[in-house]
Amino acid sequence: MSDSDRVPRFPNDVVSPANRADGNEEREWQPVIEIREDQSCSGESTLKIVSRSQVESGEDFAVEALIDGRVVAIFRHAGDWYAMDGMCSHQGGPLAEGVVRDGCVTCPWHGWQYDLATGIQMINRQPLQESFPVRQLEDRVEISLT
Repeated sequence: MSDSDRVPRFPNDVVSPANRADGNEEREWQPVIEIREDQSCSGESTLKIVSRSQVESGEDFAVEALIDGRVVAIFRHAGDWYAMDGMCSHQGGPLAEGVVRDGCVTCPWHGWQYDLATGIQMINRQPLQESFPVRQLEDRVEISLT
């Protein structure tokens, strides 16, 4: 078996065995972001609105969402989506407001850094942030907390 055969289905499966599943159909997916032509809000939507141009521009950005009473940070970085617990494990800083660079986010409060894909803290290499599978289906971004 080569190293490429050992890549987990979702990067966070390295950290959280509870998130492992044989396929996407076994997960409970929750819509979090709606991608629209512009960011204007029309109607009563509980989804975060992100403009299509922002997604297609290739620029990194983050959105904070409250899902089932839980703060989740959803990142768009280098063309991929990532999701993790939105409160820093150090002292609860808002990770969605942090700087993202080279696949990691730096908490804006005290500088703790976490790998976007796994939630592993970059200094002690411990899995301190729970990360979640995330996917984009057409104009919706969904995550699975289970």
